[in-house]
Amino acid sequence: MSKKIKQKLPSFTIAIPAYNEEESLPWVLNDTLRHAPVYFSDFEIVVVDDGSSDNTSKIVRQYTSKDKRIRLIHQPNSGYGNAMLRGIRAARKDFVAYMPADGQFLVRDMRHCFPHMRNADLILGYRGPRVDYSVYRHILSQSYLFLLRLLYGLRYRDVNWLTIWRTRDVQKMSVTSRGIFLLAEIVIRFKRKGLRIVEAPSFYRPRRGGRVKNTKFRIVLRTLLDALLFRLAH
Repeated sequence: MSKKIKQKLPSFTIAIPAYNEEESLPWVLNDTLRHAPVYFSDFEIVVVDDGSSDNTSKIVRQYTSKDKRIRLIHQPNSGYGNAMLRGIRAARKDFVAYMPADGQFLVRDMRHCFPHMRNADLILGYRGPRVDYSVYRHILSQSYLFLLRLLYGLRYRDVNWLTIWRTRDVQKMSVTSRGIFLLAEIVIRFKRKGLRIVEAPSFYRPRRGGRVKNTKFRIVLRTLLDALLFRLAH
């Protein structure tokens, strides 16, 4: 991407919810600091420590002491959805995206989405091959997309992955979900407001450390209930 194109892109907040991600977070932060300037003249990184019991906060403080583009927000452990929303609310730039602290997608993996920031209000990045997915996880993913199509008419390829929002629009919204359904709820609200939604290819990387937390039965059940209850209420 040329310097001329970079200067035309809006400013960008990268919000990273983190809970016990000491294994992956340093690598993610280093990669972000290395690659974000390739695309953006103005960006910030907001790490929301969701009550980690490991060295997550200590690691981030080492970065904030050296780079003012990085901010650390602490909150008691209240779940990934709350941490994500906290990061979104704290954004100070034109657009905001959440990025997982486990390194499953990185700034350079969003590059096909960035040009759409000039004209769209929400950009959905859809995943490529997921080589580490079990059959169970593939079934969960496809079933979820089918449910969203059935209940809300959403026909996007991926609504639970890379998402870039226009900050002023997403910060105005009163989002009720706090679990996996949170991302889909925001898409639904953007769609109902007639805001511009586009899709672009993204990438998927296997986790570098930690454990997958969103395939447990109780989380799957909560996601199903959230989707149904939101449909009944709205």
